[in-house]
Amino acid sequence: MKRSVFITALALAAVGLALPALRAEVDVSAVENLRPARPVIPSRTFNLADFGAVGDGHKLNTAAFEKAIAAVNRAGGGRLVVPKGVFVTAPFKLCSRLNLHLEAGAVIQAPDNFAALGLPDPATLRSQAEVHARVKVPAPLVSGRDLHDVALTGPGTIDGSGAHWWAWSERAVRNRHEPDRIVYQRPNLVSIDHCERLLVADLTLRNSSKFHLVPSHITDLTIEHVKVRAPFDAPNTDAIDPGPGTNFLIRDCDIDTGDDDIVIKSGGTNILIENCTIRHGHGLSIGSGTTVGIHHMLVRHCTLDGTDNGIRIKSMRGAGGPVENIRYTDIRMRGVPNAIVLDLNYVDNNRPDFRGDPRKIPSIHHILIDHVTIEGSEHAGRIVGLPESLITDITLRDVTITAEQDFVIQDADQPVCERVVRTIKPGVAPAREKYRE
Repeated sequence: MKRSVFITALALAAVGLALPALRAEVDVSAVENLRPARPVIPSRTFNLADFGAVGDGHKLNTAAFEKAIAAVNRAGGGRLVVPKGVFVTAPFKLCSRLNLHLEAGAVIQAPDNFAALGLPDPATLRSQAEVHARVKVPAPLVSGRDLHDVALTGPGTIDGSGAHWWAWSERAVRNRHEPDRIVYQRPNLVSIDHCERLLVADLTLRNSSKFHLVPSHITDLTIEHVKVRAPFDAPNTDAIDPGPGTNFLIRDCDIDTGDDDIVIKSGGTNILIENCTIRHGHGLSIGSGTTVGIHHMLVRHCTLDGTDNGIRIKSMRGAGGPVENIRYTDIRMRGVPNAIVLDLNYVDNNRPDFRGDPRKIPSIHHILIDHVTIEGSEHAGRIVGLPESLITDITLRDVTITAEQDFVIQDADQPVCERVVRTIKPGVAPAREKYRE
């Protein structure tokens, strides 16, 4: 039977009436002090300039990167230093036991035009069928597969030069409103698939054509002191998209992008996200794909300012699995329109007719949200399950909410509320920047 209630549990908590019996505590003690194993890389050092690279912002340095990484690989691993300068390059691949280290002032930059990648100008193509016939999506600018002991470090920058891609994306102005639109599928910026012991530290990642950092199928992942930047209206420019895998530590990152800021995709076990600052984008997310399941995750000491969403777990029929034993604590949100969203009926705008595998039904259980302050939201939140998969065992504790509209709860059990203070008042949400349409 469909369950649809409107803020019932929260209203009880606000006036001090009896609440349902408390559930068992969410136990994330296994990840409170998580420190994934770090890459083991030989101390020998190589310099990109010794392989013919020129950091003038014009010369294409793909061959220099390939030669340098091949030399590191032959030697059994080491540190490849990218010196100060702007090193334009087409996509290249990493090897195992490599630390790609960008010094201060070093920039690895994707070409700012399609011709440099051997692609036709989209304006010269007549149909999407012609795009499919003539255009192959390039590899990510920096990628690797089936690796071990890899690091990307240093105070330098990896720049995706994404603007010319954004203009021909599925969300570009010209493409949204034209029936015979031309769309170019876009590559990610940094993508590492199947790797043991991966470290990404101190870098700036910016202006990816699509997602910035995509570590998938990783065992022992550390991402720390990383800055990610893209315009707030740059389409689908996710910042950090790990998953599936195990032992993820994401800490002390500064993110401002045009889509998901940190999002666990497909699944993961033993995840710690802490001390991150996020502006714009879609906040701290899980999903939409949750097929592998997400278990034992702790998010703490984070600030979200002006993101579209705050805490968000999203999934859907056909791409779902269990999301459980998750804790969010010491989170501050300001000017976040949708503060807390748990949604099993998510619709992907890029795949509105998605069906997937009918056996893969998502579920959300055993979530603790505590010591959270929410100021100036439009919507306190949504807890929306499915008739066949009710959201259960949600606890809000020591939560203060100021919002224009209260919670909507549907196909979900009433959350347990302890010391929840709500102020629902029209006009408390600040005016927001509007995305281009």
